[in-house]
Amino acid sequence: MQKIKILSALSYFSIVFAPFIFPLIVWFVCADEPVIRNHAKKAFLLHLLPIFLTLMGIIFVGTTGIVTDQAQLTGWGVVLALGIVSLIDLIVFIYNIYKGIKILAQD
Repeated sequence: MQKIKILSALSYFSIVFAPFIFPLIVWFVCADEPVIRNHAKKAFLLHLLPIFLTLMGIIFVGTTGIVTDQAQLTGWGVVLALGIVSLIDLIVFIYNIYKGIKILAQD
């Protein structure tokens, strides 16, 4: 039981030291433990979310700059898009830490 808790929590905590690589390795290596595998899969997807959102933000900013002719509107769009993406990334980071602590605190 202790192994399950530690590996599951480390999958979430790995956002600090090895995002999306550690949960992916745990997901494939621990095929015999469905609980660890489930947490590793969730952590992997949560770690990919900030990367995906950042790429979408960059694409949005890039296409907005090409489509509009007004530089002031584009500047505010860039600030707003990057602010929203940064806020969501911070929320996902905090949620991963929360999930890891929650798993370690379970009986």
